[in-house]
Amino acid sequence: MTSPVPYASTSLADLLPALRYADPQLLAARLEDVRLPLGWWHATPILAVEQVIGAEALSHQVAQTLRAVWPHAELGDAIPVLRLLDEATAATARQTVARAARAAGPTVADGDEVLAGLFRGILDRLHQRGIPRERAGGVREALAVIAAWLPEDAPAEVRAALAVLQGSGAEPRENHEGPEAGESLPTQDDVAEDAAVIGPVGGNENEDGTEGEDGTEGEDGTEGEAEEPVEEPAPAPMVLADGPEPSVAALIDRPLAAFDRLVGTWDERDTVIAGQRMFAAQPEKLSVLGERFSVSRERVRQVERIILGVIRQWLAGHGDEGAAGRDFAGHLAAVAERLGAVCTVAEVHALHPDHAATVEALGVPLGDVIARLLPDRTVDGAWIVQGDAAELRSVMQEQLLAACGDAPLAWDEAAALGARFGVRAEVLGPWAAEIGRFRVMEGKVVHWGRSVNDRAVAVLAVQGTPLPMEDIHERLADGTAISSMRNQIWVDERFIRLDRNLYGLRQWGGEEYLGIREMITREIERAGGEAEVNALVEALATRFDVSAASVRTNLTAPIFARSRRGWVCLADQSSTGTDTPYTPRNDVAGTRRCFLGADGRWWYRLEVNAEHLRGSGTPVPAGWAAHIGGAPLCEPITFRHDAGETTLQWRNQSVLGSIRPLLENIGAGVGDHAFFNVADGRLSALRLPAPQPGTGAEARAARLTGWTAAVTRQEAVEVIARRIGMEPGSDSTALLERLGERGDRDIAEFLEQALAGAIPAF
Repeated sequence: MTSPVPYASTSLADLLPALRYADPQLLAARLEDVRLPLGWWHATPILAVEQVIGAEALSHQVAQTLRAVWPHAELGDAIPVLRLLDEATAATARQTVARAARAAGPTVADGDEVLAGLFRGILDRLHQRGIPRERAGGVREALAVIAAWLPEDAPAEVRAALAVLQGSGAEPRENHEGPEAGESLPTQDDVAEDAAVIGPVGGNENEDGTEGEDGTEGEDGTEGEAEEPVEEPAPAPMVLADGPEPSVAALIDRPLAAFDRLVGTWDERDTVIAGQRMFAAQPEKLSVLGERFSVSRERVRQVERIILGVIRQWLAGHGDEGAAGRDFAGHLAAVAERLGAVCTVAEVHALHPDHAATVEALGVPLGDVIARLLPDRTVDGAWIVQGDAAELRSVMQEQLLAACGDAPLAWDEAAALGARFGVRAEVLGPWAAEIGRFRVMEGKVVHWGRSVNDRAVAVLAVQGTPLPMEDIHERLADGTAISSMRNQIWVDERFIRLDRNLYGLRQWGGEEYLGIREMITREIERAGGEAEVNALVEALATRFDVSAASVRTNLTAPIFARSRRGWVCLADQSSTGTDTPYTPRNDVAGTRRCFLGADGRWWYRLEVNAEHLRGSGTPVPAGWAAHIGGAPLCEPITFRHDAGETTLQWRNQSVLGSIRPLLENIGAGVGDHAFFNVADGRLSALRLPAPQPGTGAEARAARLTGWTAAVTRQEAVEVIARRIGMEPGSDSTALLERLGERGDRDIAEFLEQALAGAIPAF
């Protein structure tokens, strides 16, 4: 273990104050990096920057910035810390940036190298790299003074703390066979005797076992001071102090037996606190343990600290079992070395047969104990991470996203990136999924986005070739309905439909499949407004998965006309060459679920389902889409609404974008009916309340057109006829026929029930 790095929060602007006042554009041109935050030089710690781009790259960026922005400034003015170093460096600080660069050599690269080297030296001094650690020469003497003046009635926890310091604060020794001449180290028995480690822990306990005047318990067994009912934090991570390094980092044959012998000397309270809190996957609360042993929460914390002190002493090789402790420390070092900077608790369990076995006294597997004793490691859920787990997650997530955000990352490159952080290739895949939305597919790492569209892009990018919709859905394997995925892909500009059932990425290029009629239109336009029928049929049947018969059938549609024998043109194109408004096969009055409101506007009824509430696109009838301004292959139309906006697109079919915010705004849920209308570019929506129990069939039929008032049979016929655009006075027979033509079978069924017995049989 090492002490925290000095000046860990120092930013580049702290070393180069002129950065705070320089032109931001000049600085951005030389210092910006896509892997770092914008304006990182103001506040981002230099240590964090080095972890991302490296000290070498950082130093060269600083050198180029100095030479470009402040060439005539003295180095000491640009980097004031230079004036505080040794005399040789102070002399260099009196030179201008340009002069120091020219003195290095004739080329710009020579100058940059010297300036970069100067700044690297500052970084090394700042972070104490390459500087030997001071020997703890005076620590032992200081501890001896404290021990000599320690009162005989000093609290037990003070004596325990002194014992721990005496064990960890001695000078490092060249060999580890025993203490140096004249030096005495406390044994484990000494710690137990002086600090009452193995036994009741507390200050000034009475002879009868109750706690005394330190404010914890009185003679009646009650707490002396009321404690606030605050939720205690989880146990602090196990941090073992620096001590003698193990002679050999190697797995030992029987680590369980070695640890069992240590734990066997502990009493019930120590083993329960260690097993249920210190080494438990789900640590018990301090208050629960305190209540069990009739002590305060702080007493439980003290026991934790003292147990940890005993383990430190043991691992350092002190006490009767010191040799076993040092071997166990070597075992920990070997586990850490084999599993790298990132591993799982399960890997620790699988590394040695003893690791899966239970430490009987503690009731936890030995692997869980080892996971929490590994040097400089933190247990983070199912993972064990070296150093700052949150920092490693953040930095690796940024670098992986930068590497594979736009295209899949080859596995070799991903493994090399992970190796820079000490992450083994064996765990890189699950670790990448843990730190962010990444997935390994067919030997490549991809960013697995939150939306179905993003994930479908990743599937196609890995495949590298177009896929049928069913294959894309199979590779997603995330429970998304294929209809929802299809709707979202149809309205996403990143995808291109290349055949009847073949989809790719638009960036790949290729001829887009638009539907047979739309492609006939495209062929006619490419031919200058008129095309030979046989050539057109052969061209489409050859390039796409459509039959010649299907093409010829679609050529009979009203939008096409025969210009001369064997030739076809567009019927909706006037002699002047200007396009007339698109006319669908069925206008809005002949379109299913479209109804004329009392305000004279046509409303479209939608039955809300789970896909709508998840934000999927919504196919709408061509008649209503054309009525609100849409047309095949037209530019997307954006509509505003009370909860934002959405877009109507029309490629293969007319699709309205996500209406989830609008549905939530009107309180619509699955199974409800919502009516939509567009006026002046604004999309309006109304929710149809559920019918009251006992509502008659005639009222239910009228309700499906948006009419909520009570009606008689005859009134229902009049209301429904008016709402689908029929002439006043239409009879029920004509109405039922018209409903059948439109496809409104649900309304027709209710109306037939209401009119049962009133319609002549022949």
